[in-house]
Amino acid sequence: MLLDFIDIFLPAIIAAGEIQSELALFVVAVVFVMQIFYMSELGALILGSDIPVNFGELFVIFIERTIISLVLLAFNKI
Repeated sequence: MLLDFIDIFLPAIIAAGEIQSELALFVVAVVFVMQIFYMSELGALILGSDIPVNFGELFVIFIERTIISLVLLAFNKI
């Protein structure tokens, strides 16, 4: 999941060839889409705004959003 911060398409490429479980592929796909939304939309907006956030804090927000999306996804599948 942390690879998405480095390269947007890397988790999808790795998951396509390695993961056999449909549930695991679904989880990777949902988190992948959530991370793309963050990196392409919200991350750029936060950095471009007057909010005093540096790159390290932006990374922490990225990790927190990933964990929250995993928790919500887990509750949805129960």
